[in-house]
Amino acid sequence: MKYPTKTDVQKLGLFIRILASIIFTCSLFGALGLTFALFTEKFEFGFLIGFTVIGIMLHISGSVTFKGYAPKYLLFTHGPK
Repeated sequence: MKYPTKTDVQKLGLFIRILASIIFTCSLFGALGLTFALFTEKFEFGFLIGFTVIGIMLHISGSVTFKGYAPKYLLFTHGPK
């Protein structure tokens, strides 16, 4: 199975990038809130799960927002050129 590369797929449009930037901004606020809760509350296992989920969301939405492409492992979601 051949995985697509950036030369095989088209760059995402402006509307999708704007939506990804909204998700990126919300994820940043979530990370700030979770960091504040980490210092003010006693430690719980849910903090690790929260940081993992927020980290993945920041990685994917940041890549779409700033580069115009999904991460390499999600390039199959793009349309062909």
